[in-house]
Amino acid sequence: MIVKKRYANIKEVSEYTSLPTGTLYDWASQGKIPSIKFGRRVLFDLEDIDKAMEELKRGSEDYDKTASKIIGEINDNHL
Repeated sequence: MIVKKRYANIKEVSEYTSLPTGTLYDWASQGKIPSIKFGRRVLFDLEDIDKAMEELKRGSEDYDKTASKIIGEINDNHL
């Protein structure tokens, strides 16, 4: 039987997400990402991390809005 790891420490989550540990600590203290605290040790549920990262994703409509804004600014500056 293979057991998939569900909980990870701050360094492991930093590697998993490519985010600095400082950012993760800040987000955990602000409640942006769920965490479990045991004394000085903080653990993260990787399923919660996946959900939080999914919520941070930009949709294609955001890219379209940004591109339109940039193109509009370029056009305005050249008129």
